[in-house]
Amino acid sequence: MLTRADKILALVVGLSAIGLVLYGRHTAEAGGVLIVESAGAAPATHALSNYGVLPVVGPLGASEIEIGPKGVRVLSAPCVHKICLRRGWMQRAGDIAVCVPNGLVLRIAGAAPIDAMIH
Repeated sequence: MLTRADKILALVVGLSAIGLVLYGRHTAEAGGVLIVESAGAAPATHALSNYGVLPVVGPLGASEIEIGPKGVRVLSAPCVHKICLRRGWMQRAGDIAVCVPNGLVLRIAGAAPIDAMIH
């Protein structure tokens, strides 16, 4: 038999879980910045509020980067394995995607959230 305190505790835990899920689903901020580093070129910055497709040229050829309402992703790349495409949408500060063969690094500016801490 559940007591009144058990029901209150279950309600608090449930509401906390819903709050954490909703807090974790926030997308890239409108004022956020994407930093694009390409082999042989100076790093470039792009506002996440400017939606569109950016061509970035590396040693293997051109890659296309998409900035949209969901965040940032690699749309196409000339590399063989296409691991950078499988990274999907980057949404939070500190998210990163790398195309090693084409010398491309995409990073959303800001500190990465802490997912674990060891003392």
